Amino acid sequence: MTLAEARQHLAEGQFAKGSMGPKIQAVIWYLERGGKEALVTNPENIERALAGQTGTRIVP
Repeated sequence: MTLAEARQHLAEGQFAKGSMGPKIQAVIWYLERGGKEALVTNPENIERALAGQTGTRIVP
């Protein structure tokens, strides 16, 4: 997903406020300040997420 898509989905309320919403807000903040890429996942799935098999990857 792109940064623009993340902003749009957040504005549309597609990310729950007590779940993915805060994570996406943090990712937006990070990417707006020069971050190259963000990956949202949980510790149990980190290896699979890094391999592109799971998780939410957001790029500028």
